[in-house]
Amino acid sequence: MYKQYINGKCVDGKGVVNKVYDPATDEIVGEVCCANAEQANEALYAAQKAFETWSKTPVNERAQWMYKFRDECIKERDKLVELVSKESGRTYPFACADVDWWIISLGYYADEAKRINGEVLPSPNLDTQYILTKQPIGVTVGHVAWNYPLGNASVKACPAIASGCTCVIKPSSETPLATLYLGEIAERIGFPKGVLNIVSGPAGEVAKTLNESTIPRMISLIGSYETGLRLLKQSATSVKKYSLELGGNAPVVVMPDVDIDEVADGIIAKKIGFAGQTCVNYNRIYVQRSIYSALCDAIKKKLAFVKLGKWKDEGQVMGPVINKEARERLLWLVDDAVKNGAKLAFGGRAKEGKGCFMEPTLLVDVNDDMRVSKEEIFGPIIPLQPFDTLDEAIE
Repeated sequence: MYKQYINGKCVDGKGVVNKVYDPATDEIVGEVCCANAEQANEALYAAQKAFETWSKTPVNERAQWMYKFRDECIKERDKLVELVSKESGRTYPFACADVDWWIISLGYYADEAKRINGEVLPSPNLDTQYILTKQPIGVTVGHVAWNYPLGNASVKACPAIASGCTCVIKPSSETPLATLYLGEIAERIGFPKGVLNIVSGPAGEVAKTLNESTIPRMISLIGSYETGLRLLKQSATSVKKYSLELGGNAPVVVMPDVDIDEVADGIIAKKIGFAGQTCVNYNRIYVQRSIYSALCDAIKKKLAFVKLGKWKDEGQVMGPVINKEARERLLWLVDDAVKNGAKLAFGGRAKEGKGCFMEPTLLVDVNDDMRVSKEEIFGPIIPLQPFDTLDEAIE
């Protein structure tokens, strides 16, 4: 049973039990006794108290703690990679990348904190000097998305800790295990109490408590637009700073002077890498008409070599999507596009049996009125639509 990390100690949660499933096998990877509202507040109070001393701790000392944390995480890298792979369905290379993002960030931000410089401003008077210095803002809260459990945690926790802030991290209930295991590592090395806190639990209770509190001075979130709106409403109890990354609908414009094989490889790599579940993925792919058929054919041929598989399977492997609800939504997007005039050139079906697998899918003759063009896909669907002029594509 995975525990919460509050005020330097791993403690049993007082909330409901959350069973975490491997989306590749439908097997239980681990169980978390979730935090409740009381423990979310305990984490905030611990961070608030720790800020009094951590913010005054010399930057070199803060850096040494982060290096120590990094070195211990390196020793535990294989364990972290396995946890990330099994709870999120990532294949091995992509799980390694997520874990390494965390490990590298600990060292990177520790180094960068030593270069936080002030500024001497011009003064209108000879006997007056204006000096601008940067100070830690206070307690921060970071809501972590499920698709990059440790990578997303790294950009919320590491810069805050390095600059003298303290933080409370809330991992997604879909993928909390690797993040909670960081708490075990932190406890083992005696990381300063209250500087980092990790609490997992239902958004309606734990996230709401963190957002509504007047203790945090800054909240960051990677999530959906709707989640961002809810966070802003809940956190209006005090003036806070925000860093919100609320998804995207990124376009790609393919011009006729490209190497078609290279472009096809690039598109497929993005769409089968973690089954396309990244917020900076290609969503709308506009292809100049003179090369449209050639690119469609190249992608279709290359998709035939993609295998569906689990985290340590070898070859060009695509893992599952995060859960069956996500898969149903993706299949619905495909069905909606076909009903409205798109053609299914490859894939488009769920794999029978265990897991949340879906075939990599190629849709052609898509248009901007279809839901697959309007919504963030977040899955292994490649939608192609032709254009004639660059102005038309930009429009």
